This record gives sequence, C-alpha cells and structure tokens, in this order.
Amino acid sequence: MHPTRNDVRAIILDYGMVLCRQPSLEEIDRIAQIFGVDHPTFWQLYEKNRGAYDKDDIDGKEYWGRFARDTKTHLDDDALEQLLRWDIEIWSNLEEPLLSWTRSLRVAGFKTALLSNLHLRFSAHIRSNSEWLPLFDHLIFSSEVRLIKPDPLIFLRCLDALRVKPAQTLFIDDRDANVETAISLGIYAMKYESVPQLASNLRAMQFPIIPL
Repeated sequence: MHPTRNDVRAIILDYGMVLCRQPSLEEIDRIAQIFGVDHPTFWQLYEKNRGAYDKDDIDGKEYWGRFARDTKTHLDDDALEQLLRWDIEIWSNLEEPLLSWTRSLRVAGFKTALLSNLHLRFSAHIRSNSEWLPLFDHLIFSSEVRLIKPDPLIFLRCLDALRVKPAQTLFIDDRDANVETAISLGIYAMKYESVPQLASNLRAMQFPIIPL
C-alpha cells in the first residue's frame, strides 16, 4: 500500500549515485589504468572489499592494498595517497536538483536524513567541507556507526534519529537490496535512477514537492 502525501514526515536519501552523480568514464579510467584493468573489472574489484571499508573494518591502505594484490600491482606511498584522494573526488559531483529539492523539503517542514555507506575518511571529508550539510537533520554514515546497508539496524538507527515511524518515511536509494530492506521494515522506498524518474514517481503518489 502506497502512502498518501499526508503520511510522509521524513525523507531519507542515499549519497552515492543519488545525491551525487555517477563518476565519469575519464575519472574511472585514470584509476583503472593504475591497475591495468578494464572498467568492468575495476568495478568488480572496487565492490569486492567495499563493505569492509565502508564499515571501517579495514582502512584505506588495506582496501587499496587488496586491490593491488588482486591485480598484481605495486603501489608506492604516492600512488596510494593519490588513490585515497581520487576516491573522494570521483564522488563529489553533486546532483543540484536534489539539493534544491531537499532545501524545499526543509522549508516545507519535512525532516531529512542522509543514509550512506561511506568510509571514515570520506565521511570526515563531507563533514568538514560540505556547505549543504544544514539541509539534513541527520547524517548516518556506515563507517561511523559500524553498520552498512542493507543491514536493517542502520535503517532503524536512522528512523530513531529522525523520531519517525517507518510508515512516515520515504527512502530513496539506487540499490535494489537497500530498497528491499527498507520496504521489509515498513518504510516506503523508491529505487533511484534519475531526477525525472524520481519526479514521476513522486507525482504518482501526489507528493507535494517535486524535484525539477
């Protein structure tokens, strides 16, 4: 059962591939070239140990070290530092229409949260360098709470911070597993693909504020 526009009190957004755009082919290529792999192989290896990194079970040196071992690549200290920097830069191209939408949500009285799997270096960077932080009532980053999506506990932690019930919450994420977990908890969830697709889904539920 879909909520009506009067049910929703809070909106929870993902960061990567939602609030920020997908990295460009050029950004991926410069990293893939270090390891001598094509883009599909890069993404496969990028995801392989990402959960452990985002949960703060391993640090950046170990994460990229495993990447290097899998590709039989030697990384010196300069290359490692470059990778650590690029791994933040490639996820910094923000989706401005969603920032504007979040700003409108806050003005209209909705609660907002950012719920993202991010490693500790990245979450610290966001907290120190992002002018848009005041748009969100709460920031829940996986590395800081040692939980990662799609673990239900990180969703419950976010709901608790917002002080809302699942049925009062709209969750937007690009990954099926995260959307499915949210739905299993009673949260209304949408899989994100693009701003126009999100706008269409919101119109279908007669939501009062639509991203442009």
